[in-house]
Amino acid sequence: MSTQAWETAGSTSTAPGVSCDLDTTPTKHVRRLVRGLVADHGGVVVEDAVLVADELVSNAHRHGAPRRTCRATLIHHGRRLRIEVDDTASGLPRIRPPDHSGGRGLLLVDRLASAWGVQHRAGGKTVWAELALDGAGHNGASRHLAVARARGTEPRSGGSLTSASWPALTDTSHVPT
Repeated sequence: MSTQAWETAGSTSTAPGVSCDLDTTPTKHVRRLVRGLVADHGGVVVEDAVLVADELVSNAHRHGAPRRTCRATLIHHGRRLRIEVDDTASGLPRIRPPDHSGGRGLLLVDRLASAWGVQHRAGGKTVWAELALDGAGHNGASRHLAVARARGTEPRSGGSLTSASWPALTDTSHVPT
């Protein structure tokens, strides 16, 4: 790994975070980066954050186009983690029924993230997800299970394109309950 592939996000922000070029940085290093960023929170929070980052990065490699970048930033005074993955492809992510070729990644992101969506930008898109790190609303069960139970198949909230604003993302009736 080239140490130049990593840089601290924050040249224009004071929020702790990191960024990397996904075209030169192995996914295992992205997982390590996210794990280090949220390590103080411990347990399932760290594992959820790593899994969401891994899914977004894997989707960018599988469905996106170079130039691909990733940013992970602690926001709201360290109570939330925002993961953003940029690529230059115009295709939009969508939740689809899982099969032998995939389809589980965005289902996991949808269940584990507090919010997620897509923002169009010049020359591509940014797929983002936010995870609560502070335990707000935590009822003693694993956060991701408690949120999924409470939410059921309700649409998500978030940015310019989310499951609430794009019907293809809200069809989760194929998910076993």
